[in-house]
Amino acid sequence: MEKIVCFGEILWDSVPAGLFLGGAPFNAACHLRKLGFRPMVVSAVGNDLLGEEALDRAKAFGLDTFAITTHRSFPTGIAKVRLDADGVANYHFPEPSAWDRLELTDTAHSELALADVLVFGSLATRSEPNEELLDSILKETRALRVFDVNLRAPYDDRLAVLTLAQQADVLKLNGEELAYLSNLEFTPGNLEGAIGAVASYTGVRRICVTLGADGAAYFDGRRIIMAESPAVEIRDTIGAGDAFTAAFVAGLARDDDMEETLRHACQLGAYVASHDGAIPSYDPNQVFV
Repeated sequence: MEKIVCFGEILWDSVPAGLFLGGAPFNAACHLRKLGFRPMVVSAVGNDLLGEEALDRAKAFGLDTFAITTHRSFPTGIAKVRLDADGVANYHFPEPSAWDRLELTDTAHSELALADVLVFGSLATRSEPNEELLDSILKETRALRVFDVNLRAPYDDRLAVLTLAQQADVLKLNGEELAYLSNLEFTPGNLEGAIGAVASYTGVRRICVTLGADGAAYFDGRRIIMAESPAVEIRDTIGAGDAFTAAFVAGLARDDDMEETLRHACQLGAYVASHDGAIPSYDPNQVFV
């Protein structure tokens, strides 16, 4: 079975409905577990009640926790989330949090050397120690490096993100992030131009763009493949992009047909957007139709 590593934050999303365990890398790992993989999560929690609960929940989701360290000096991360009238989330991340100080145990380092796919985002690099650790991992790994851009203000410096993207093999981003990084006003009519600009800036030739209700697009270096998103009633968008990432990465890891991979990713993203929380219960056989 292919080895997938997810690097970055574990945190609790604080929304009006309550606390939901999340963080983009953690969410993606949970979905990858549901899709039949055993991903390794490189992250950290605090030595507190929320950290203990996070580890218990991770185990309940079927995740191995040996690469999740526990800090005594930093609390478990929280994201204060506000949802607008359309269910779109805005985030505030108190700092410092445990996930600002990621570490690699000897076991995690050994497992990382065997990884087939490494998934990482931009938010975890808000701290210099994490930035340095990720840089060393990216230089050492032989895995396929998938950069899930996942911009969150104020940790969205364009030059820093483009520089990090240069170390990736595959980029995954949404339409707003594409517009920001390409420095072009993104519309469906100039999708190819915006993707081309990002490819030129970064040197990355495989770029996936999620387009919300309009589906997704994937540039393979030669052509753009499109997929539609199922029509659903949106409950909240928290974790929908992470679910998409998981199904997309699963397809890359298995070298599946890209049109089918993109379609499955849209289906899973839409399913999560139509439910509360980032990791609702589901049977993949019923989601992928």
